[in-house]
Amino acid sequence: MKKWGSIIIAIMIIGGMSIGFYLIDLFIPDLPTGTVAAGIGGSVTGVAIVLVVTKLKQLRKVNNVPDVDERTWLNIKNFYAISLYVVLIGSMLLVCILFAFGMRTIDIGALSIYLLLIFMLLAAGTFIVARR
Repeated sequence: MKKWGSIIIAIMIIGGMSIGFYLIDLFIPDLPTGTVAAGIGGSVTGVAIVLVVTKLKQLRKVNNVPDVDERTWLNIKNFYAISLYVVLIGSMLLVCILFAFGMRTIDIGALSIYLLLIFMLLAAGTFIVARR
């Protein structure tokens, strides 16, 4: 199972995204086919890049020392516990400030950019904490 585990996970991710795009195509029939094809192609390419990089990393590894140990997992857990509260409290304050300025609606585009920035900061923080 260990040999095929990453391949099975990749197939499940790609299959799930393909089913999702198919359902979106059913619910939104005016959606261009190129958008669906680009989404599926991007998903397949992204998963393939991750699998190839992981395989190359395994081939280059010469010793049996694990990349992460218990302290690393503890640091990552503590980082996510603290960042959860920072993101929740910060988001609540941001909504309160926007409400105080008179905004009654929030644009979906602005919300998606905000979430993208949060995910990017969390990913960067995870890499920094994992190297500590």
